[in-house]
Amino acid sequence: MRRLAVVGAIAAILGFAGSADAQTAQLTLESVFGQPATALAIAFGAIDVDCIAPPAAGVTCTQAAGGASATWYGTIRLTVRVTRFGGNRVRLVGTRQAAGTMPAGALRDGAAGNVPTAVYPIDPSSLTLASAIGSGVSMINRAIGIRLTPADASGVWSTPVVYSLIVE
Repeated sequence: MRRLAVVGAIAAILGFAGSADAQTAQLTLESVFGQPATALAIAFGAIDVDCIAPPAAGVTCTQAAGGASATWYGTIRLTVRVTRFGGNRVRLVGTRQAAGTMPAGALRDGAAGNVPTAVYPIDPSSLTLASAIGSGVSMINRAIGIRLTPADASGVWSTPVVYSLIVE
């Protein structure tokens, strides 16, 4: 069975306006699977539990022993720009919204280049993707993936994900 999977990424931009010493934090989705991001969507394409053929450049599949599951994944790059937060640090979090057709537990996160294993929690819980982000520009690379099992229904899967910056 093949599934068409799309993850809608929503980048929450956090900014503080004020005096000339304004503090700002900006989050941008830069690239998806090695290609420049042209929209806030991460399209995996048609995927299956057998890891038959990559649906797009930059998407990899790893199958569990015995074919019990498969994880299709690729790297996304986010840029965080932080100015004038002094000693404060910024943390990047991701959370999956309750809406969508993707089965619970299917959307995964991990370090870039590795099979993602951490399950994106459903709002209001969140998953910390990067912490202690200081002033300046930081590039954050993360693996995003979808874990499939033979029992998962075929069809079009989608889910919205919100990425947010939190000042600590």
